[in-house]
Amino acid sequence: MPLIFWVCVKRDARAGISDRSGWFAIGFIGFVAVATFIPEGVITDRQFQVVRWAFSTAVFMLAVLAASERWLNQPLLFARIFMAVVIASGAEAFAYYLWHDMYPARLEGAGFMGHPILGPSALISVWAIGLTLFRLGENRERLDQVIMIVSFLVLFAVTIFSQSRGPLVALVAFFLICLLAVFWLESRGKRWHVGFWVFFGVMLFGAGSLFLFDDLVARMLGRGFSYRPEIWLAVFNNPPEIIWIGEGMGTDFRNSSAGKMLMADEGLSIKHPHNLFLSVFHYTGIIGLSLFTVLLIWILIRICRLTQGAGRQVRPFAFGLFVLPLMLNMTDGHRIVAPPSSDWMFSWLLLMFLIGLVRHFERQNA
Repeated sequence: MPLIFWVCVKRDARAGISDRSGWFAIGFIGFVAVATFIPEGVITDRQFQVVRWAFSTAVFMLAVLAASERWLNQPLLFARIFMAVVIASGAEAFAYYLWHDMYPARLEGAGFMGHPILGPSALISVWAIGLTLFRLGENRERLDQVIMIVSFLVLFAVTIFSQSRGPLVALVAFFLICLLAVFWLESRGKRWHVGFWVFFGVMLFGAGSLFLFDDLVARMLGRGFSYRPEIWLAVFNNPPEIIWIGEGMGTDFRNSSAGKMLMADEGLSIKHPHNLFLSVFHYTGIIGLSLFTVLLIWILIRICRLTQGAGRQVRPFAFGLFVLPLMLNMTDGHRIVAPPSSDWMFSWLLLMFLIGLVRHFERQNA
């Protein structure tokens, strides 16, 4: 916090802290904190808890925005660091999983990896930033390529053994977007080279799915939709009482009209709407959802405007980073403000880094 305060006071241009999109996001967090005091019947302690969460979330967002400029100035160094984090975290999770002989249960580890959905989502976010930085780095060595491949294999294995479909689909989508970007940007010779390895990887994955992962795939498919359509429909059909402001982040979803309906109709005690946009609507109303949507549209417009020089080369990867948090938060993410947790990793970490990325190349093209 002292470092962030110092950067804000100095308005250090090298830190990229003065970006308007970033401060708009901070303003949105402030609205969430204030709006929780408007609905009646919210426990006071919960309201001030939301204020603490909003403050800590805002500090994290500013820290990522400031740090992203340093990451982008030394992309290869920090790409190695991010990839190493993925490898170490995945190895720890597998060691814990095998030591406790947890198969065929869902993979879990220590820390963020203790949740089979949120853990892989956080790890995917770290890897996605590392991949983007790796792409921007110059003078890449063969060892860097090995690190990238190993980190992806570890990440993919973690996601498969977690048996979490949402993170798996998000990872595959992000990988395909980056793959299309490489095909679009590289020369014909490199396209054939990349195409060969992609074809080899697809065949290997197909064989693994049939002979090694068939039980895991069957378990993932056997869970169906995990009541997601019922949860979303309940939230959609039971809007907040104050529709403009929402129920407030300090409320318990189980005590809302949607939560009570799910308990009465399905016998489900659900803690949150399992979708980021529905959560924003439920807790902050139409105003909060509109602010959040404007933020996302603003970021997307800035990505589309990267049409010159190096910005044009990074634009497809920026688009992938834009899509990734939306997909990761499609079926489980729900907290716009939160205490230090994995929720930060697959929402604001990606979005604030993306803002810093766009700003970095806007300055280069100015």
